[in-house]
Formats: sequence, structure tokens, C-alpha cells
Amino acid sequence: MRSVPIRVDEITESGYLSEEAGQTTRFSPYDLVHRDAAAHGRDTHRVHPFGSPTGAPGEPAAYGAPGAYVPPTTGAYPPPRTVRPGNGFILPPSPPPAPLTPEVHDAVEQHLYHNYNLLRKNLSGRPQYTSYDRRFSQVVGRTFGRIIRTTLVLILAVVLLIAGFGVGMIYGYVRSTEPIPANLMTSGVETSLVYDSEGNLLSRQTGTMNIDRQNIAYADIADTYVAKAFIAIEDERFYDHIGIDPKRIASALVSAVINSGSPTHGGSTIVQQTIKLITGNDRRSSQRKVQEWYRAIMLNEQLSKNTIMEYYLNLVPMGNNFVGIETAAQGYFGKHAKDLTLPECALLAGIPRAPSFFNPKTEVGRRNALRRQRIVLGKMAQLGMITKKEYDDAMNTDLEFVFDSMLTAGTHINSYFVEYALKEVVRDLEAAGVSRVMARQMVSSGGLKIYTTMEPTVQRSIDTVFGDVRNFARRPERYFDAPEQPEGGMVIINNETGAIAGIGGGVGPKRANLVLSRGTDIARQPGSSIKPLAVYGPALELGLMTGASMLLDDESRLDPDNPDKIWPTNSYTNPPYLGLLNVRFALKVSANVPAVKTMATVGVETGKYYLYRLGIDRRKDQVQLALAMGSPQRGMSPLEMAAGYATFPSNGLFRKPYSYTKVEDRKGRVILEKDPQPTQVFKPSTAYMMTSILEEAVRGVHAFWAYGSCVAYGPVKNAAGQTIPTAAKTGTTQDKMDKWLCAYTPYYTGAVWLGFDNRIKRTPVHEENEDQTKHVWFQVMNRVHADLEPKEFVRPPNIVEVKICAESGQLPGPDCPEWGIYPEHFPEDSPLLPHEICHVHNELAPTPTLPTEVTDPTSSAQPTGTPTAHPTGTPSATPTKRPTAQPTPTPTPKPTKTPGKPTP
Repeated sequence: MRSVPIRVDEITESGYLSEEAGQTTRFSPYDLVHRDAAAHGRDTHRVHPFGSPTGAPGEPAAYGAPGAYVPPTTGAYPPPRTVRPGNGFILPPSPPPAPLTPEVHDAVEQHLYHNYNLLRKNLSGRPQYTSYDRRFSQVVGRTFGRIIRTTLVLILAVVLLIAGFGVGMIYGYVRSTEPIPANLMTSGVETSLVYDSEGNLLSRQTGTMNIDRQNIAYADIADTYVAKAFIAIEDERFYDHIGIDPKRIASALVSAVINSGSPTHGGSTIVQQTIKLITGNDRRSSQRKVQEWYRAIMLNEQLSKNTIMEYYLNLVPMGNNFVGIETAAQGYFGKHAKDLTLPECALLAGIPRAPSFFNPKTEVGRRNALRRQRIVLGKMAQLGMITKKEYDDAMNTDLEFVFDSMLTAGTHINSYFVEYALKEVVRDLEAAGVSRVMARQMVSSGGLKIYTTMEPTVQRSIDTVFGDVRNFARRPERYFDAPEQPEGGMVIINNETGAIAGIGGGVGPKRANLVLSRGTDIARQPGSSIKPLAVYGPALELGLMTGASMLLDDESRLDPDNPDKIWPTNSYTNPPYLGLLNVRFALKVSANVPAVKTMATVGVETGKYYLYRLGIDRRKDQVQLALAMGSPQRGMSPLEMAAGYATFPSNGLFRKPYSYTKVEDRKGRVILEKDPQPTQVFKPSTAYMMTSILEEAVRGVHAFWAYGSCVAYGPVKNAAGQTIPTAAKTGTTQDKMDKWLCAYTPYYTGAVWLGFDNRIKRTPVHEENEDQTKHVWFQVMNRVHADLEPKEFVRPPNIVEVKICAESGQLPGPDCPEWGIYPEHFPEDSPLLPHEICHVHNELAPTPTLPTEVTDPTSSAQPTGTPTAHPTGTPSATPTKRPTAQPTPTPTPKPTKTPGKPTP
């Protein structure tokens, strides 16, 4: 209900008077309040606020006095006696008052007097309006004001929150700031030295990219303009600030705002730039900047400004691979830094801002550098570092550049081996708790001495062969216009120590630092070269078979995803399958079907487990039976393959390959040292049996109807022509994309890869170059073994040699052809030792029943069953014997004449 304004003509002590048409109406304040309350539906049975209706001063309240009980009445309020719209109204008489005590009366009078004054004050000023009577503009204004106040409060809260977060973040950054290692602070500009295994100096490391650098002491240039020029243009308050310059930082921010994000100068001081040059950390992040500020303040407290300036002048990049003022002075002007003139100092001081833009070697860069030189000279004159006459003379002096010396300066190219050794040292420093940035800086310019395992003879042999592209492409002209040239990689490991002896990272000379090394960095599918590591090695180790075990090479459907598809197939096509053959022959001809069947029996997870123990972690690879054919999702590098194969000539011991023996700091203290602990992956008997099988690769027709894949190139021979035992396994991936040869002698193990860098555009190895991996491997190894004496593989004492028939895997009988009898090796306690006479060539032998199915592949990490075709003794592939045809075992017969060669 909307309240109606009341016309009031006069205010008296006893109430209000309203005059209209000669009639005067008196009503008390209570009547007014009571009427308004009733109009709004409020409780009207309250204490009378202003005294009696008669209005007599000091008279007790006639109605509803304070403290008196007023009985409720019926209805909201009795109707008025007279109502005159627009002229006020007349209130009805009040009910009889209740008697009041004197104390209550006095209290009511005091309260009424206060309310009376308050009411009089309100009625004497501007007219009062209820919220319903305010103008729209007033309501909107008040609402808008509330919104502004609320918004300001929220903004303040957000600002405080962000400020608190920022303070906490800065505190966290400062707390996590690592101090600069002492060796960098005392030798931050010292060269690290790299040595080979014989103590010969291999390389000097002078920075991340091994850029040429010559150091100079501050005392040598103290009397020149060198330091003044750099201070004038880079940090004019260098000698006054605490390591950071808040004024310069603020100026740089303002400049960035004015110039749309492109400041005319930076905010970093020379101290901050020195920190960045020492640590090598130039990431764009708030954390790096805060930590740089903190380090600059700390460095400013630890070192004198002249010492900091010396660090800076020796580390500052000067373009064209020059680092430091001394190298730049010789590279650009052919003189020492101490002999530079004022114009020359000013030009060099302007280069570090943008070395490529102010490059004096190019015509455009030289003009830019000269303009920058004038800015530097003007700044020096402005700061009072030079006189007006010196400024004028320098501005009018023509510079004479000497660029001939640049031909002998620049970057030193590290070998593939040195680069790998440096990476390994960085990884080991990280493992010891040093940050990656610090570790790289220590290695590149921390004054370290790194003693590598590189054997000069081995590395020279690799470099010689890899330096001639004809060793990788018989007809290089075929690739003259090709988008890609054939590439290769090789790693050789010392079998005795497990150390890396040499690395070949690419064909031809190495032309830059930090490039791809095909010996250590690539990951390519190994093809059949994985079979000894993941298939037959574990099968021999678990006692599931020997070299004499018979396997069936036939048309099979072993793909669980395509059960109707004939898979796998063999690389040879005539005949497509060889039928029953033993493990030795199956591995010699690289038959795929027997390998997949063996993988199914051994278990894919078991194969992955053995790879893991050999340093090739593919436990998360999703490959299944295709692992037996060398098709994991992630391939291997020559380094990984060489390390895995080195286990066989090392009596089954695996040593993680390493490229250095120890690292010393500038004071000669050993900070890193290699002490490789070997792991027994295969038993010595397993390793020897595998070696014996892999030696077939370099043999001709020897009890089998095939030549070894490497017979035309091996075995390895020394300079005197003496034969050194060699075991090898080739590998070829689908479509001949990658070619491998992994082989070893009693001295060294090496793995060679041949292919193309581009894996997206599939380029196959040309047919006439398919054997180049063998050519390269034997070319290198013949050089490596030139001065070595013949040496046999170590034969464990528990290995026994038994002559068997190649076509049955059993003991030879009198009717077995002499050319098919060969010696096989077995553990003396093996239950798979043959005890039965060959059933193929002997008259009483039964007809064999060949297996036609293979056990389903398992995912267990342990073998889950016996192989499809078992060795002689307990073979499922052995024919069922008729009781009357059981011959009595006889001693192994010896051939009486030279074996003949059958027609292939």
C-alpha cells in the first residue's frame, strides 16, 4: 500500500494543525505514526510516542504510553471522521489512556523530546521521500555507485591476491636458485680437454659449439677504451649499481610500451649478461629472469667489478664464431685487444647487441656496425669518458679491417665420438645432482679433463672407411641427382671392457658440431639381426633347444589378427620353404617361419625381457610375434645392437657401454669415474653355443646346402693373413629400407647400419649395394685387427662336442652321408643331448611325422611350453618309434673320408 503525503499547515507543541475551509483539525504525532503504520500493514498496538491527544505539555499519554499494554482492536484502524483528499485527513479519537507511574512518565518525556526534535528537523528541511517516491535517476545513481564501490573492492582484492601470489612466486624462484658452481666461477673461461684411451689430446672445448676463443686479463686492457666503450653502450652505471639496475629496467619497460613492444635498449646489466654467459641459460621465462637478478646481486657481492668485466669481455659473442674481445680484435683488425684504438673499441662494443646485424664481414653489416659505432662514441662523449677532440678524431677516422685471419679462426669440429662422450658426461653430471645447464657449461668451458675410451686404431679405421662414399655406394653417380645420399653408422665395442672403442656417425667428413650421429642417435628396425638376441638366445638359455634342434619351415598362418593370411614368409623364394631344418641352419639362412614359431614358444614378453637385460628397453612396445623378424615399433641404434651382441663373446656378461673412464676438474680432482658392473644375462654355455651357430655366417657349404651370408667377405684376417674367428648375423627390413650387420671377434664387437635419413620418403637400398654393410664391417675390422694375433672364443668347460647328422639332429648312423655329419655343442648336463640314431638315413628308422601347428603365442615373461619342434631326445617333431625298429645306441661314428659337397 502506498502512503499518502499529509498536508500540515502548522506545528505546535501539542501536535499538528491542518486548516482547510476555515476548519482546524488537530492530531497528535502518534495519530500520524499510527495511521501510517496501519496503512502499511504494520503492528499498530504500540506505545504512544508523543503524549496525549490533547497535546497538553507534561500530561500523561492519553493512549499507548510507553510500557502500557494496549489490547488489540478489531480491524487495521477505525476509519477517520473526516477525509479531505488533497487537504489532509482527520484522525479518530484515541481510546482511554492507561495510568502511568511517575518514573515511566519521566522516561517517556525524555524519549518524546528527543523524537520531537528529530521529527522537527526532518520536516523543516527538504521534503522526505520514501524509496517508492525517489526519482529514477536517483535510484540508478545510487545503484551505479554501489556497483562502482563493489568493483573497486573486487579489483583491490584481485590486486592483493596477485601481489601475494607474485611475492610467493618470487620467493620460490629465489629459494630454488642454484648457486653457480665454484669451478665455473674460478674457471668459467677455461678450456676443457678431451683425451683418448692412450692419453693423447683429442679436442679442446671452448664453448657449447666449441667456438674459437682466446682469453685476456682485465689488467691488459685496463688502460684502453675497451671497457669504457662497453660500459657506455651496455651499462653506464656499471660501477654504481648492485648487480641489477632498477632505473635501466624501468626505462626499458617504458621504451617497450612506447615503441609497441620493441624497446630501444635492454634492461640487463653487464653483471646479468655475465651470469647468462657463464650459465648458458638464456630461456625466456619469468623464473629465469628472477633467478638471474638474484644471481647478479650475489655475484656483485662476491666479485669485484673489474673481475666481472674480465669475465664478460672473455665470454661475449662477437659474431663470425668469435667469442671474447681478444679473438674479435684479432679476427677483425689483426691485432691484440690491448692495441685497439678508440674507433675500433667503439665498433666492437656495438656488435654484441646483434652480432649478425652488425657483422663487419658483410657490406650491409659493416654499414650497420659503423652507424652503431657513432652511437657508442656519442654515448662515451655524453658520459665524459672521452673529450670533444677525441670524439671528433674518432668520428673522422676510417677503419681498416683485416679479414684474412678469419680463415684460420672459427669453429673446431668435434668427432662423433667426442660429441657422444661429452653428452654422456653431461648426463652423468645431471645424475649427480648438477642441473643440465650447469653440466653443459662445465663440460664445454669448465676446465675439465675428460679421459675417453676411444682407441686410436679403431677410430682411425672407422674414419678411413666412412670417409669414402664408395664403400657405401658402389656407383655413387647413381645418387648424384638423388634427393638423398646413402648414409651409414657404426659402433665398435671392446669385448673385454665393454667400452666404446670407436664411433662412425655418417658417410664422409663431419662438417658441423651437434649433428645427427647414425651410430648412436638413430632408431631403425634391425630386421633378422634381432633373432640371436630376442629369439634364439633366450630359447637356448631356457633349455628349450640347442643348435641341433629340428624346426619346420613350412607355409604357416601365424598372424593372430589375420588367421587366414600366410605369414610369415621367407626372403628366399626358390624354394619358398625348406622343410625340416635345425636351428643352426635356420639361423644361417635367416628363415623367418622357424624364428616366429620359436618366438611363439618362448613368448614375446620373454623376448622383450631379454632385450631389456641387454640394454634395449622395449618392454612397452606393442609389437607381438613380428618381434622375431625385427619389426618393433621403435627401432635400435648400432650402439644398442653392438652392446647386445658383445654379450656373446663376453661369456654372457652384459656391460652397459660407456665412452669415458674418468673426469677431473681443473685442480685434478676426480669428479666422475666409470666402474661398470657386468650383468650375467646368458650362461657362458649359452653364449658359446650362440657364437658357434653365428660362425656359420662366414662359412661355405659346411654340412648344409647354403653358403654363409658373409662368406665372400670374412672371416676377419690380420695383416699377416691369419684368420681370426668371426661370428655374424645380417638383418634386412621390409622393402630393404635398412641393412644391418652385427658381428664380433674375440676382441671386438661391431654393428653397421646402412640406409637413408628420411624415414617418411621410403628409399630402398639399391640392389647392388645390399652387401655394402658386410663390405664396410670387414674393411674396418681387418684394419682394426691388423696387428692382433689369432685368438679363439673362450669355450666353457661344461660344453661338450657331439657329432650329429644335420638332417635329423640325431647321432649319425652308418648310412648317414659323411658330408652331412658335423660337430654340435651341448651343455654336458643338458637333457637335450642326442641319444638316438638318425632315423632319416638308417634302414630301420621309421618315417618321421612332421609338426603342422605351432603353439599359440603367450604374453608371459617366462616360457610357457616346449617348442614346436623339439631337439632330439624329447621331440614332438620326432617320429613315433616302432618297438621293433628301436636301435641300440652306439658310439658316435667317425667319418673315414673327406666329406663331399652335395649339389645345392
